[in-house]
Amino acid sequence: MIKMISFRSLMGLGLAVLLSQAVLADDSLSIAEADAMIKEDLASTQVLIEVCPTLNGKNAKFDQNIQKIIESHLESHSSKSMTFDKIQKDSEYQSFLNEARQAAKETTQDEQKSVCNDVINYEAYSQNMSE
Repeated sequence: MIKMISFRSLMGLGLAVLLSQAVLADDSLSIAEADAMIKEDLASTQVLIEVCPTLNGKNAKFDQNIQKIIESHLESHSSKSMTFDKIQKDSEYQSFLNEARQAAKETTQDEQKSVCNDVINYEAYSQNMSE
């Protein structure tokens, strides 16, 4: 079970893991541990999907970057047939999702908006994905 940390820290960690897929290739992580990290990151991403449109309105760039983040995490999952819809039915994922939602509730609106803007403005991510 993950520790309660700030929403910004949770997403910052998620984006860092996304950009450094080598972390998931670490031999010291079991497949279950790597999959759990992916579920945590996807749960944080889902919370962003729920929170950001309220704070920033509809934003096509946010939607594109979120979709790329989801796809990148799913590509790293041990089950290559895993989809975002399938993972949402997983009980461990639901636990991570509840924790991420609680962390978001304990985060100021300014911090939430900052995380949302990080996703919108993250050019390097978009450039790396197209190379």
